[in-house]
Amino acid sequence: MNDVIVPTRAESPELILRERCRALGMPTWRLSAAGQVISPPAETGPAGMFLRSAGLEKLVRGCVEFWAAEEQPAVRELFPGAWLVPLVETHRRRRRGYIAALALGHAATATEEFARLCGLAGLDTSACRSSLASIATFTAAGAQGNARSLAWMHADLLQVFSGAATTDSLSRQLAESYEETSLLYKLSQAMTELVHPQRFVRLSCAELLAVMNFAWVGACFVRDERRARSMAGRVMWSGDLPCTRSAAEQFVGGLLGRLGVHGRLLLAGDERGPLAQGVSPVLIQPITHEGKLLGALMAGDKQGSDPDITSIEMKMLEAAAASVAVLLQNAGLYEDQQLMFLGTLEALTAAIDAKDPYTCGHSERVAHLAFTLATAVGLSAEHAERVRIAGLVHDIGKIGVPEEVLRKPGRLSDEEYRLIKQHPEIGHHILKDIPFLDDVLPGVMHHHERFDGKGYPHGLRGVDIPLVARIIGLVDAFDAMSSNRTYRAAMARDQVLAEVLRGAGTQFDPDLAEAFVKLDLAQYDGMVARRQAAERPSSDAGREAA
Repeated sequence: MNDVIVPTRAESPELILRERCRALGMPTWRLSAAGQVISPPAETGPAGMFLRSAGLEKLVRGCVEFWAAEEQPAVRELFPGAWLVPLVETHRRRRRGYIAALALGHAATATEEFARLCGLAGLDTSACRSSLASIATFTAAGAQGNARSLAWMHADLLQVFSGAATTDSLSRQLAESYEETSLLYKLSQAMTELVHPQRFVRLSCAELLAVMNFAWVGACFVRDERRARSMAGRVMWSGDLPCTRSAAEQFVGGLLGRLGVHGRLLLAGDERGPLAQGVSPVLIQPITHEGKLLGALMAGDKQGSDPDITSIEMKMLEAAAASVAVLLQNAGLYEDQQLMFLGTLEALTAAIDAKDPYTCGHSERVAHLAFTLATAVGLSAEHAERVRIAGLVHDIGKIGVPEEVLRKPGRLSDEEYRLIKQHPEIGHHILKDIPFLDDVLPGVMHHHERFDGKGYPHGLRGVDIPLVARIIGLVDAFDAMSSNRTYRAAMARDQVLAEVLRGAGTQFDPDLAEAFVKLDLAQYDGMVARRQAAERPSSDAGREAA
């Protein structure tokens, strides 16, 4: 079985054909359609000097004039015993040149014309004859036969290369389609990043950099918070910038003013400013929503041999920009819903706190302290925020406790204490059907459990008590000891902190207690001071009226 030769990118059908002609003993010239020699024969020694001589080249070029007038160029005799075989090069059905192969007969080197050509070139005729002896083997019939064989060979090579080019083009298209599909899939998988859209934007830049042949990819956003929401004014980069980040950010900030919502920009030459690198343009793709500009994705310093931006690269940047626009809108809606929901919770807890003037602002302060302690013990910002919400609603069950019990100045009876102890379960029952608060419920239910197991409602002990409940239980007790109550005055700060340490291992988680006493409570004290200042005018007015 014959081996199939698969051409490489570095080869061409013409190059292969010339190599095969040479293997057959037929030197070749490559000529333009006008008859100019592009590449002469490659033979060495006296034979090479003869084949590249001006006299012989003139005869070869003269054949082109005849071939140009012929629909099917024919073999021509240069001089007795020397025949020139034409192989036509075409591009898009237009003749662009020729490969001329010389079939030399033995008798040709004995002719007067051969001697004349050697003399014109200042070559020794005998030396040239001897050097050409190995290839001077053709007859007229042999030259014609080789012409037909070479024509078929040329056609086959063109077909093979056409197929290889088609396969290469298809492979490239498949690769580009895969990269585009992969990019869109990864972005769609990450479209849940509603709380932190900057993560999605950063991922988009990184994925674009990975699938496109650019040195850097970036994203910038308008400073209008109503449009770009939490991304307003942000600039992000992936890859290697040709300048400092500050210079790049200043430049792209100015670009947003030029960028329309309906089309991309291609910056070339000096237009690229500090982002100029190499000869590749900078591609700027607007991020828009409902006719409003939110920002732009950018890519620059394209690598490789082709500096031009391709349509597939434009499409990928456009698709990523559309995904970013959708995410920003969804994130904005989510943020609005969160603010509305949290506002409702805050209003509800404020109403509950207002049932007892001595605990007014208590839930807000517990929420702040819970977030601060959660952060101090290493919880993530997202987890700490959930702990904060748990602190905000931890006492919501008091809505089911009679006001006279909450406001009673003296010692509670056993029945009244039983009613008070029901508020964690009441709160849990109120909130349990709200999916958004699933992870908050343990803090509501168990914030009165004790580390030694003597708490309520279920008598949990140690680390069996959910962490969120252990945190809220500690800060709840701290605020209670730090506030005026109907049955006692607020305790001094040193005394409260001493009580926290004294309760470590019994009432409180010892690790949390140790971390709590190290907290900076300046913001908490500011909340207390603002609450006292808000209450003072009404108290003073009451005394004046009396």
